[in-house]
Amino acid sequence: MDYVIYFIMIFLGAAIPFIEYMVAIPIGVIVGLPLIPTIIFGFLGNLVTVLLLIVLVDKIRGFLRNKKEQQPRVPTEEEVDDANQEHEETFTADTSETQWHEDYTNKRREKARKLWDKYGLPGLAVIGTGLLSSHLTALMACTFGGNRTHVSIWMTISLILWSVITGVAVQLGMDTIFR
Repeated sequence: MDYVIYFIMIFLGAAIPFIEYMVAIPIGVIVGLPLIPTIIFGFLGNLVTVLLLIVLVDKIRGFLRNKKEQQPRVPTEEEVDDANQEHEETFTADTSETQWHEDYTNKRREKARKLWDKYGLPGLAVIGTGLLSSHLTALMACTFGGNRTHVSIWMTISLILWSVITGVAVQLGMDTIFR
């Protein structure tokens, strides 16, 4: 009965972003829970919230795509002239700050795109999950244009891989320390 409560705690801990399997599985192993169920519950807790995030981002992308497809109202010539005149007046005051912000965001976007182009979805899923957060990696993969099904598959594979590596590494470390 005590194990059930611990496994529920491992599952819930792994579901929390930035704690995930990286903290939940080692805690379970250190507490003395059996290795394989600890890995499974840590993996499942993390996977559930990652899949929910992927579905949510996909729904938001679909909503924005549908909204973009709606025809905007075409402004009259007078409205265009008035807007251009107002833009010229405000543009001279904010040019340097606006330009810096656009350059900075464009550089970040270019770096992210280069990583995506170099490693693709499999590389991003495996490397990102191991180094960063699985939730952040899934969000990046979805926003870079990854297909929901492919992102889900690669994130599942990556989570299995990193959960097993983490669990086994902590178990071996515990065995070495307490031998």
